[in-house]
Order: sequence, then C-alpha cells, then structure tokens
Amino acid sequence: MKRATHVLVLDIGCGKKKQEPNAIGLDRQRGSGADVLAELTRFPWPLADHCADRIYLSHFLEHQPDILRVMAEVRRIAKVGAEIVIITPHYSSPDSYTDPTHLHHLGFFSFDYFAQEEFENFSYGSGGFRMVERHLTFGGNLLLDNLARFCAALSVSFYEKHLAWVLPARNIYCRLQVVK
Repeated sequence: MKRATHVLVLDIGCGKKKQEPNAIGLDRQRGSGADVLAELTRFPWPLADHCADRIYLSHFLEHQPDILRVMAEVRRIAKVGAEIVIITPHYSSPDSYTDPTHLHHLGFFSFDYFAQEEFENFSYGSGGFRMVERHLTFGGNLLLDNLARFCAALSVSFYEKHLAWVLPARNIYCRLQVVK
C-alpha cells in the first residue's frame, strides 16, 4: 500500500494573495491572506525545523532588515531538497525605490551569495542553497523591454553594469534548492 505524501508549501510575507491557493501564508498584517500571523523580523519563526517542501518569498526580502538571518531561517524550516522561490524588484526597477519600506535593492547576482559552498560555515548562516534558475523580468513596452531582455540574455553582467539604468528590469526571479 502506498503512503500518502503531503507537500507543505509556505508563503512567507504572503500579503493579500498567496502564490499557491493551498499554501500556508505567514504575514504580520491583520487583513492579509495569512494563516499564521507572526512578526517576521523576529526569529525563530513559529515553524518546525525541516517542515517545508516549497517556500515562496515574493516581494518580501527587500523589506527585511536582516536578509542573512531570513535566509538562515528559511534554510532551518526547509526540508533537504526543498524549493525556494524568490521574487524581488531588480535594483533598476522604479518599484525598488518607489516603496519607502524597501530596505534593500538587489541585483541578479545577489543570491549567488547563498549558493556558494565556501560561505556555508560562516556563523551568520549563508550558504546551504543551490541555484536552480534565475532570470530578470521586464515590463510590457514592446520595443524597450524586448531590447533590454535581449541585452540581458547576451550578458547579464554587461546589462547590469552598462544598461540597467537606461533599460530597467522589473523583477528578479530566483529559484534555489536547499542543500544540507
């Protein structure tokens, strides 16, 4: 007889709309779509170790005072092999600077920091992730956004160094896998 497997999906900082309908949402705001209200700048979060199969951090990290501690907490609550999906404004996006609650402005390579093995033993808990996928998203302007998309596809490093402020990206989409 096969044993039923349950996939636990968490949406940290879910706001009013969760990334998946069956996800368990955590947020600090009353009136959000949260199933669990928690102050997410205080650690540990009210979640068991190694409980989550997939964790969403959509438009959440840029609001956090301590991204290193958040990622260490994500690693604590994630199962080995868990998928972590991060969506955050690219530093060149007007969205990154319009919201006064944004504390960090991140770039395409910001999440490399958490996927580098040599950092895994540092006391602040970075490392422990493997990069699975990442890309930049752009807005809907047919000419300019397609030109930016093309340039970023040729070389993200060149794009960020020379073109990001002229042809801004919208968001960074990053998918990591937990390794322990």
